[in-house]
Amino acid sequence: MISDLKEVVLTPDLSAVVIKADAISGERRTAVELAITTELAAKVAVALLATTAEARAARDALEPALQVLAAAFVPSGRADKVRLHLLFQQGVVLPIEMDLDAAKHLSKGIPKG
Repeated sequence: MISDLKEVVLTPDLSAVVIKADAISGERRTAVELAITTELAAKVAVALLATTAEARAARDALEPALQVLAAAFVPSGRADKVRLHLLFQQGVVLPIEMDLDAAKHLSKGIPKG
């Protein structure tokens, strides 16, 4: 399980996102580096967040693998797209670009705060 997110960077050729983190297995903590192709990065992020939410619901004492500190919609530079920026610890931002219609539907389910 990922316990502490250290860094998220793009490879020089922009083909993958590299995630550097600490993982815990039992009592053992290990530094890990995961490379995710850029076209799968958004799907992997959503899957990690969903898995964390399910695990937390099952075991309240479990700390989340990734905890979103803030979320915001920002322009993407295209009229038909918008970006959802998720802010994680240490200032890491995951930008997720989506169709404007999808963002409108998603925004209805996000609490205003």
